[in-house]
Amino acid sequence: MTWQLTPLQCFFIAIVAFGVIGFQRGWRREVISLAFTLTGILFLIFGSVGLSAFVYYKLPHAIATLMSGAQSTQSTPNLTADDPKVAITTSIAFLTFIALGYLVSSKVMPRATLAPDRLWGIIPGIVSGYAILTFFTNALSKASLFQLNVNTPTQSLIGSYLLVVFIIIVVVVILALISASAKKSGGGGAAKK
Repeated sequence: MTWQLTPLQCFFIAIVAFGVIGFQRGWRREVISLAFTLTGILFLIFGSVGLSAFVYYKLPHAIATLMSGAQSTQSTPNLTADDPKVAITTSIAFLTFIALGYLVSSKVMPRATLAPDRLWGIIPGIVSGYAILTFFTNALSKASLFQLNVNTPTQSLIGSYLLVVFIIIVVVVILALISASAKKSGGGGAAKK
C-alpha cells in the first residue's frame, strides 16, 4: 500500500502544526520568533549568494592568510542562485535564524497561561509556518541538490490558499475575543459562599 501526500495535504499539515506550536507557546513568544523568521527571510532573499561566497571562499581565504601570513591573489569564483552551495548555506542560515528566534523568545517571554494568550499565539504561529513553507519551497526549488519524496507545495498552491489561511486567522481572532470576554465577565454562575 502506497500512501503519498499531495502538495495540498502537505501544506495544511504544516499550517496546522505551526498553529499548534503557536497555541502551545503563546502569542508573546511567537511574535518574537516570527520577527526572527521574517528577518532571516529578508536577509537571505537579498544576501544568500553573498553569504555563500563568504562561507565557501572568503572565510577560508582569510583563515589561510592569517595562518600563513602570505596574501594570495586568488580570485573567488562567481556563485549563482541555483548553485548547491547556495542552497546548503541558505538552509543552514535560515534554520539558525529560526532556532535563535525560538531560543530568544523562550528566554525573554514567560510561558502562556491564559486561554486568550494561547489562542492569540495561533496567528503568529500560522504566519510563521506560511513564511517558512514559502521560503523553503522557493529556496529549495532553485537548486537541484535536494530531491524531496514528499510533494512540497508549489508557489501557486501556497498563494491560492492564502485566503484560507486568512479565514482561519479571522476565526481564531473571534475565538480569542470570545474567550477574553468570557474571562472578564467571570464565566457566569452564582458566587459561592
